[in-house]
Amino acid sequence: MKRHLIRISSLGLVGSLWLASGCTHNFDEINANPNDPVEASADLFLPYGIKSAVDLYWGTGTYSLADVGNLFAQHWARIQYTSSDQYNLSNDIIDNTWRDLYIESLPNLQEVYDLGAENGNPNYQAVAMIMRSWVFSLLTDIYGDIPYTAALEGLEGTLSPTYDAQKDVYAGMVQELKTASDMIVVGGPTVGGDILYGGDMLKWKKFANSLSLRLLNRQLGAPDPVIDVVAEMTRILTNPTQYPVFESVAEHAALNYLNAAPNNNPVNQNRLTRDDHRVSKTLVDQLKSLDDPRLAIYANLPADGGDYTGVPNGLSGSDANALGLTKTSKVGSYFTAATAPAVIMSYAELWFALAEAAHRGVAAAGDAATNYENGIRASFAQYGLTPSDAYLSSVAYQGGEAGYAQILEQKWIALYGQGMEAWTEQRRTGIPDLTPPELNVNNDVIPTRLPYPSSEEALNNAHFHEALDHQEAENNKLFKLWWAN
Repeated sequence: MKRHLIRISSLGLVGSLWLASGCTHNFDEINANPNDPVEASADLFLPYGIKSAVDLYWGTGTYSLADVGNLFAQHWARIQYTSSDQYNLSNDIIDNTWRDLYIESLPNLQEVYDLGAENGNPNYQAVAMIMRSWVFSLLTDIYGDIPYTAALEGLEGTLSPTYDAQKDVYAGMVQELKTASDMIVVGGPTVGGDILYGGDMLKWKKFANSLSLRLLNRQLGAPDPVIDVVAEMTRILTNPTQYPVFESVAEHAALNYLNAAPNNNPVNQNRLTRDDHRVSKTLVDQLKSLDDPRLAIYANLPADGGDYTGVPNGLSGSDANALGLTKTSKVGSYFTAATAPAVIMSYAELWFALAEAAHRGVAAAGDAATNYENGIRASFAQYGLTPSDAYLSSVAYQGGEAGYAQILEQKWIALYGQGMEAWTEQRRTGIPDLTPPELNVNNDVIPTRLPYPSSEEALNNAHFHEALDHQEAENNKLFKLWWAN
């Protein structure tokens, strides 16, 4: 059944055409407006499928995940309206994240896939599958078990989808990314509406395989993975011709926003009327201890002058206000500019994933120390910087448990701006060892997930409870997800 017909009618237009033409046998042809397509093409669905998900992932505001990830990972802190920094989240964030990814982003990407299949364009299908996998990865990393295999059956009338175990979702995403990579025809059918890579299918292929390595790396320490994780990593890493990955910062996955609304960076749009966030004291102190030049990119100097000053997470409103809006460091201008890129996956993250894999004994991942240093260099290069020899010497890889902690601490630093990924990596590994704020509403535990939305309990009750029973948990922010340390 086709769902991608755009049905636009105007009674006034129909009436005037009827009067002008009389009773004509070719009324349908006369009534056709060449400027209004009656059937949508994939290039019309793709931009919204991408942007709706990235805006939610990257932006700030009532429905944003950035406030969740950046605060929970202690990259940002609240200096006004501090309740979310104490883990007291509005139901809008919990409910509408689920709603918008399932109802807005995924259906549009599914339309791209279906149209690609109908029109014999495998590149559209591949792009849709890659983005679809990324969106599902957000959902499962936020909530745990989720509707996956039955998720889009609502488009065909099935409104109570079953949930899949998180380890099955991860296995499915890796398989889907492999299929997408194999499906891509570089130099083949064109892809219009591609606001991420401009139709460059080699870059999409690299994104598919790099994203797969992210997902595989998360499964290395997880219990009873469904797939052979090491074999899948080896498949990618030993065959760069068939399964290429990012080779530079220029290839990493990032949505480049435009200078004016509605296509400016959502953080920029938020800052036009709001001033609620500062850089977390946790991050500022860490970067100062390392004499890390990225601090000047990540944070601004206080408006009143003086050194970079972070804000502790989870303060009361009065204590936060007492620090002073002009005496503390705002999020760096690089990240709040209208054209600031929203990074989905960075080149640096790939190197740190390979460093961890090598540390864990995946031979195909290469040398842990080399990968670790490459990750640092890539993170610096992302901002036009080059690490000094003195800096690299001061953070040189030590091997063993200390080396493992170094990899993940540098990864946490490099993921600044990608709050959801920083939060996911910290709760997966426990590194860095963050302290929950004194004021919190989550039993002195940094949230490990978001609760399922109230709509699921109301509209999909049986499967909602099946998912909680499977995870042996209550619907709260306390139980660990499958891949967690």
